[in-house]
Amino acid sequence: MTKNFKRILILSKRVKIIILVAVILAGLAILDYLQMPSNTFFWRSAFDFGHIPLFGVISISFLGLSKGLFRSKFKSRYIHYLIAFFLTSFLGVLTEALQYYSPRDADFMDVVRDTVGAICFLGFYLTFDGEKDKNKDVLSPKIKNSIRVVVVLILIAALIPTGIWAYAFICRANSLPVICDFESKWENKFLYSDFASLEIVKFPMGIGGNKANHAEKIRFNAKPGVGSAFYIEEPYPDWTSYKYFLFDIYSEYADPFNLMIRINDRTHNQDSSDRFNRKLIIEPGLNNISIPLDAVRNAPETRQMDMHDIDLIIIFPKSPAENLVLYLDNIRLE
Repeated sequence: MTKNFKRILILSKRVKIIILVAVILAGLAILDYLQMPSNTFFWRSAFDFGHIPLFGVISISFLGLSKGLFRSKFKSRYIHYLIAFFLTSFLGVLTEALQYYSPRDADFMDVVRDTVGAICFLGFYLTFDGEKDKNKDVLSPKIKNSIRVVVVLILIAALIPTGIWAYAFICRANSLPVICDFESKWENKFLYSDFASLEIVKFPMGIGGNKANHAEKIRFNAKPGVGSAFYIEEPYPDWTSYKYFLFDIYSEYADPFNLMIRINDRTHNQDSSDRFNRKLIIEPGLNNISIPLDAVRNAPETRQMDMHDIDLIIIFPKSPAENLVLYLDNIRLE
C-alpha cells in the first residue's frame, strides 16, 4: 500500500468522522431551534413523534463514530451498537435536563421517544449491516425480517397519537358550523375541566338542539378558594364567516343561576380585559344562548379579537364556591 493511498484512507476517515459529528450537532440544533408552525395539539404531537426519527439518525451517526474510532479496540460489531445506543440515550437525558433550566419544557416522555428512536433505527440498520461478526453473520433472514417487522410496528404505534389528532382536526373542520354536539368521540379530545366532572348523557326530557340525542352533563365541584370550569380548547379557529355563537343549556333548578362564559384568541395576554367575558342568567328549563360575534370581536379593550384564530371557550359558575349541575348541548356558529 503506497503512502499516498494511506493518506487518502486517513483523510477519508477524518472526513467521515467530521460529517458524522456535524450530523449529530445538526440534530441538536434542530431540536433546539426548530419552531412548530403552530402551537396546537396536532403540531405538538407531531413534534413529539419527531424525536424518534431525529434521535434515530443521531444514533446511526454515533454508530458510525464508534466504528470509525474504536474498530480496532472492539472487534464485535454489537459493542458498537451498544455504544451508539447508550450515547444516544444519554444525549436524550442530557437535552431534557438542560431544558429543565431553560424556557422550554422538559418532558420525560421525550427521553422515552429518543430511546425508541435509537432502538428502531439501530435495529433496522443492523438488518442491513454487511459487516460480519467474528467472520460469521449470526443474523438469519428470519431474524432480520422479524426485527424489521417489530421496528415498523413500534413506529406505527408511536405515530398513532399524531394520527388520532389529525383525524380529530379533520372531523372538527368537517363538523362546522357545529363546534360540539357531544355525539362523536373525537370531540372529547378538545374537552377539559377543572374540578368538574363530565358525562355524556341523554338530553333531559328528550329535547335539545340539532340532532341532539345527547348532552354533556357538567357537575361543577368547586373547592375552597378554587373555582371549577368547563373548557373547549382549540375549537375550530376561524369564525369570520359567522355572525352568532350559540349553545343550549338545560337547568333542572327551580331558580335562575349565573354562569360566566369566556372566549379568547391565541394571542390573548391572559388579562381579563383582553378577552370576551359575559355573565349569563340561566333560567329553569331550556336556555337557548345566542352571542353576537361582533361583541366577541370588539371585547378586548385595546384591540380586536382575531376571529381567524379563536383558541379557547370556558364556561364556569359566577360564584367560585358554587356547586352546580347543568346540561350543555349543540355548541355552534351561525
